[in-house]
Amino acid sequence: MSETTNKLGHKIGKRGARTRRAIVDALRGLLNQRHLGEIRAADVAQAAQVSAPTFYTYFKSVEEALLVLCEEAGEDFQRLASHIHADWSGDRAFEAIRTYVTEVLALWDEHGPVLRVEHMLADKGEPAFAESRIRRLRRLHLALERRIAQARASGYHPEGLNPRLTSYETANLVESVAAGFALMRRADTAEAIIDTTAHIVVKLTTGR
Repeated sequence: MSETTNKLGHKIGKRGARTRRAIVDALRGLLNQRHLGEIRAADVAQAAQVSAPTFYTYFKSVEEALLVLCEEAGEDFQRLASHIHADWSGDRAFEAIRTYVTEVLALWDEHGPVLRVEHMLADKGEPAFAESRIRRLRRLHLALERRIAQARASGYHPEGLNPRLTSYETANLVESVAAGFALMRRADTAEAIIDTTAHIVVKLTTGR
């Protein structure tokens, strides 16, 4: 969400860009400590070491600043589709998917607080956050859908299986593992969780 003008209609220069960045970074830091509902614009301004009016010069609400963080996380997610497009011949499918799962875990480790709020607001029907989530995963969904459709056409999936819905559910499975990874670690090792998830995803996509 790159902006060239602020809420006053003035062009954002280098100094303004630094201020806007400081506000966004301050919000990220606060999300590591508090729930979204506990964060006011004044809190973000204080953490960014700017005045409350300065916050409103760049953002109309905390949620609008949050969308910037969602967009940045979404940009990092775009590279995930490359693992689905990779060479899956022989035993390479498992290794490609294992790398995909590992990268999702790393992205959730980096962006977890932002992604949890995005999920919560999207599930509540907030249009901007629902669209943010869709954009973040669209490229991955399309790559998975293509793999699943190919497997169904080859007879590895039943005719009644919908490739598009299966792509959504497959991606959601991996996101769920990443979101609850710390809790799952109580049950087994990180390696076991990653390997098991990768095996499930390979089965869901290839039918084999």
